[in-house]
Amino acid sequence: MDFTSFMAGFALLAFWLNTLLIAGAGLIECRDLRRRYAGRLAPGSLRRVTVVAGQGPGERVASVASWRAQQVGRSNGRGPILFHDRARVSTVHGGALQGEDGARVELAAGALGEVWISQGRKRGAAGCGGAAEFSDALPGATRAAGWAREVELALGVGDTIWLGGQVGDTPIVLADADPRAWRARITGLTAVLVLGLVLVAAGCTLLCLWPPVFGTLSKVGAFAAVVAFNLFQLVGKLHHDAIQPPPERTLDGAWAPPRG
Repeated sequence: MDFTSFMAGFALLAFWLNTLLIAGAGLIECRDLRRRYAGRLAPGSLRRVTVVAGQGPGERVASVASWRAQQVGRSNGRGPILFHDRARVSTVHGGALQGEDGARVELAAGALGEVWISQGRKRGAAGCGGAAEFSDALPGATRAAGWAREVELALGVGDTIWLGGQVGDTPIVLADADPRAWRARITGLTAVLVLGLVLVAAGCTLLCLWPPVFGTLSKVGAFAAVVAFNLFQLVGKLHHDAIQPPPERTLDGAWAPPRG
């Protein structure tokens, strides 16, 4: 084996090591998240309830819990205002929930809990309200410190929500949608990640080894492997962000300048 063949084999080995590490990290993170919520999302612990009383503020009705994102928006004065999350906080304000069987659950203010709000609802609340709102925010966004704001959504009286876990035990889950859909989603995304990375790596490897080695197809495979090697890092980061539980999932966002 000459030096060129040795380095090519070493590069291919490094490519596969990188692929398996990223796939393995995604698989382990998904497994840990499923274990983390296994008890709270189990059939005996998860139930639909209606908020019948709340001790927290709300736009129209009192709230039992809320989720809040603290953000900073920045702009160069000509382009969009780009937002970055500084913190994401779940707060249980206290109140009462009633199950479909009529059983009442009392929640104390400050109880341990995670507030799950759907990503679509968050993005709707975080959107720009119009040209006037954009113009008001732009001067602050062009400063070095940026423009600070909060995006808050609440679970209020009359809302039908999901309660996961036992009150007073581990942190409960209060969700505006069935949290089992999140569990199925992260499982599917992880399966796509692992299978996708392995299949792409296998395809690149097949081209690299296509006879004659170091021929045209082999060089195409080597180039594809280099591109994939760099893209896999990004894919792993995107997977990490996408499978986070709703309270921890990044909101960020952008306000585009109004036309005209």
